[in-house]
Amino acid sequence: MDAPRPMRLLTATVTQLVMHQLPETPVLPPENGRHYVVLRTRHIPLDYYRYLYVAVGRPHHWTSRLLRDDALKREIHAPNMRMRILYCDGVPAGWFELDAGRAPRETRLVHFGIMPEFRGQGLSRYLLSQAIIAGFEEMPSALTVETNTLDHPAALPLYRKMGFRPLSLREVTTPAFED
Repeated sequence: MDAPRPMRLLTATVTQLVMHQLPETPVLPPENGRHYVVLRTRHIPLDYYRYLYVAVGRPHHWTSRLLRDDALKREIHAPNMRMRILYCDGVPAGWFELDAGRAPRETRLVHFGIMPEFRGQGLSRYLLSQAIIAGFEEMPSALTVETNTLDHPAALPLYRKMGFRPLSLREVTTPAFED
């Protein structure tokens, strides 16, 4: 199956952030009578990955994983990649992807997002806390993440609130989705 194709170009400011140590207190899931579980996934089916990626990323013009099957498989099934999916009552509510091997002693939070129908329910802080914990499992000296001005407006403030500190800024041009 081919991925959706982006069309025009957009300009965005990318903020790279860093965290050097695991926060002392993890964030608990919301207490609302629903059941939450974060599960590791290995060799996620490409169509399921695309479903999660496009559902979260399309409004924010995420395009880095809009790849042909062979290239996508090389990226997301690489030995250094770690992926976890948040389920709410058995339904995918969010996910994150970590790269624990491209930079020495550094783990990168590559993608993080809450599914649109679960936004505004207090899950972002919980899932990001889980991503931070998972990001420090192999004891890197740094956990990094990038966000840009096309991402959800709450992304940068959330990263900062959770303990990430800005490291650098840069301008990029990225393909955009056309409806």
